[in-house]
Amino acid sequence: MGRKRTSKVDKSPYKLRRRKLADGRESLFIDHAINGKHEYEFLKLYLLPEATEKAKRENARTLRRAEEIIIEKCNAHIQGISEAIETQDKSGILLCDYIDILISYYKERGMNTYKALVTARRNFEVFRPGTRLCDVDKKFCIDFKDWVLSYRSPKTGRVLARKTAFGYFWHLADILNNAMRMGYIKSNPWTLLNTADKITEPQSTCSFLTLDEVGILEATPYKHDHIRRAFLFCCFSGLRISDMLNLRWQNISKSGETVVLSFIMKKTRKYVSVPLSSKAVEYLPERGVAPSDRAVFDTLPSKTRIGKHLKKWTKQAGIGKEIHFHMSRHTFGTMLMTAGVDLYTASKMMGHSDVRATQVYAKIIDSKKVEAMNLLDKVL
Repeated sequence: MGRKRTSKVDKSPYKLRRRKLADGRESLFIDHAINGKHEYEFLKLYLLPEATEKAKRENARTLRRAEEIIIEKCNAHIQGISEAIETQDKSGILLCDYIDILISYYKERGMNTYKALVTARRNFEVFRPGTRLCDVDKKFCIDFKDWVLSYRSPKTGRVLARKTAFGYFWHLADILNNAMRMGYIKSNPWTLLNTADKITEPQSTCSFLTLDEVGILEATPYKHDHIRRAFLFCCFSGLRISDMLNLRWQNISKSGETVVLSFIMKKTRKYVSVPLSSKAVEYLPERGVAPSDRAVFDTLPSKTRIGKHLKKWTKQAGIGKEIHFHMSRHTFGTMLMTAGVDLYTASKMMGHSDVRATQVYAKIIDSKKVEAMNLLDKVL
């Protein structure tokens, strides 16, 4: 075993804690941080010593229930946004000041939404500083669209990628929708925009490995085998790198002969429970005597170093594609489509909230079929 990887602590104000009891059980409780002070709520949920498979399954169910309670509490916090903002002065508030209110709300609650808002605030400071929220009208929205499409990065001198421009533009929609709900504006200028006034979402493209390429990587050893195994595990499970790094042994349980993965996705804060294929299980490390709260892949370096090792390994394997870790998730998605898994089931396997996100992989496979037929036509 190498050194234990230290992962970033989840920034949610609610933390699930444990207290060891005299009878060997662990009592679960919630640690809620408020302005530097801590409140504790005992859930009357208990983890058993994991001496049997039955106890492990029971613990997995108990942890799922505890995580569901935390999600419910986080959702209740979100509902409090109206109260948090209602006390602010609404008369002629500057657009950037209003965004600051939203940033404070989401940041205090450990929600990643605030990062997009920080970017949006920076953009509006450059585009049109000093704008009041009540002055944002249809023309402002269209002018902002034109600015985003023509804006050149100070670092590279190049215009923004279409996908980046799309994201920046639609930040404004989210801000205006929030302002409308919270009573800061009486009408939403975004609703006056027609299709031509908006930046349309670019066609999604994603790079992935073919089944043959995955097979080549499986057959190619690498000096840092823990990195190789982590990547292949994600190819066969579809986990994002953030979720793979956060994975704990307590998130893995057995239901009969099936190994089940149950966790809260870092990106969406959505709870998922999915079965693992035998290939994914094959690339799990040996647990040994590791406690249930130990990271499954606990010897991995930083994401940057992982990426560098992936490039070396795939080059060694003779694969010429530009590799990145998220390609493993795309590979899993295309595998599901190739295997004929229906969109609804595939979306659940990948933790998508909307099947439209999963349709990207179906379109990729369909385009590959067309390419194959075109090649066949040339031969014939």
